Amino acid sequence: MYLAPEGDELEIASAAADFIADALPIARLHEGSGPDMGADLRATLGEMGWFALALPEDKGGSGLSAIEHALFFREIGRQCGPADVLAQALAADCASDEVLRSALVAGEYGVGLLLVDGDAFRLIGPLDARYGLCVTPRSAALYDLSDATIAGRPALDPANSLAVVSGLSEPVDTQTGPRGWQFGQVGTAAMLLGLSEAALDLIVEYAKVRETFGKPIGSWQAVRHTCADMAVAVEGARAQLWYAATALKEGRGDAPAHLDAAKHLANEAALFATDSNIQLHGGIGVTDEHNAHLLMKHAALLSRLFGDRNTLLASLLHAELED
Repeated sequence: MYLAPEGDELEIASAAADFIADALPIARLHEGSGPDMGADLRATLGEMGWFALALPEDKGGSGLSAIEHALFFREIGRQCGPADVLAQALAADCASDEVLRSALVAGEYGVGLLLVDGDAFRLIGPLDARYGLCVTPRSAALYDLSDATIAGRPALDPANSLAVVSGLSEPVDTQTGPRGWQFGQVGTAAMLLGLSEAALDLIVEYAKVRETFGKPIGSWQAVRHTCADMAVAVEGARAQLWYAATALKEGRGDAPAHLDAAKHLANEAALFATDSNIQLHGGIGVTDEHNAHLLMKHAALLSRLFGDRNTLLASLLHAELED
């Protein structure tokens, strides 16, 4: 198994980093451009083929693997990209109808994530989304939201809209099996990794220039040691994500266990790194103008998607690994 991206994979990562930093910069969340993807951005991402990276070639996709999928969503996470980018990619993979799949790949329709919430659903994504995707560990279902009742709710995370959805009809398409959940885990773990890396970069740069008592704060052990702890957590999450994505690519029987481990480590690293980033920045870290709170709020949301702490630990408790 190759345990780190190389060659063409690194080229895709570099292209994704440049494109996302330009098309979806985190600064947008300070400029009032709103959460979610707009129609223009969705069309641009579709035109570039980003929604179809891991979609098989015979279905109109690029036919790449979970590794490329992870590399792209890592950059989405670094810029606090909205969850509907992932929903769009997973919905395209779920759709069996060729016409609908092509439209989703092209970004013609918006898609949000649906989470079961009692007798209704919670929607994470644009309130005008045409479709909603509900993913479980065993299946995925795509719903038409045209006739559903969608009531917006305040969202903690400025990068995503939130709503309660009721009155759904039967799904327009379904996908049996764990593929949707597994690629959802890869995508969210990668986004959390990107958040962690962004938080670590922010505090390391700040620690070099912010001074107390005539010295950069990075010279003090309380700051230096916390930064080191952040780096260790980020590296562990990164290594496990590459291993899990490779296991999924190679069809290993224990890939689900490695994906659970990757999502858990990504959850923990992102929550720790984004919180520590705020603490070490001091007063400026809690201001609305700073990026620190955006990273933490986004991590809080993503850490609850496709496996939260208790669910993942319970699953890993009974996991069996191959030699």
